[in-house]
Amino acid sequence: MIVSIIYLLFSFILEGFMSNIFSSTLSNISIFSTIYTVVAIVVIYPYFVNEKKFFLLIGIFGFLFDVVYTSTFPLNLIIFLLIGLVVKLLNSLFQDNILMCSLISLLCIITYHVVTFIVLIIVKYADYNVMLLFNIIIHSLLTTLIYTIISYFIFKFIFSKFNLKQVK
Repeated sequence: MIVSIIYLLFSFILEGFMSNIFSSTLSNISIFSTIYTVVAIVVIYPYFVNEKKFFLLIGIFGFLFDVVYTSTFPLNLIIFLLIGLVVKLLNSLFQDNILMCSLISLLCIITYHVVTFIVLIIVKYADYNVMLLFNIIIHSLLTTLIYTIISYFIFKFIFSKFNLKQVK
């Protein structure tokens, strides 16, 4: 479990670091923009047997994401838990391999952006249209894939090298 927490913390901090270095605006979206914490949620799921611990962990990080990055409590808390359900469902349907992990990451990033878009439209938060949503998703695909692939192989290596077991 400690490896998963460290990885989630790393991804959470990387989120802020990357947004400061490769800043994005609604009119100028960086290709390095993705939700690194969401990718981390996808990568760590296969290493959890105890789903309560998994959902508790992503709930905590959803809360932290709200407080630190977006000031939209409880929006990201709810979205992260929803993404946890999507990850659980998709992992029950597909094998754990790099291709499926990458596909699930992409679907979860798209889910995150679409749900956020719908909520922002409902509450009339900002001038947020479908073309902007599409641009945000397109710009995040490459970084999502790269981060997923690197993370997947690092996790496989760590768990096999140190003979770690799943979180019970």
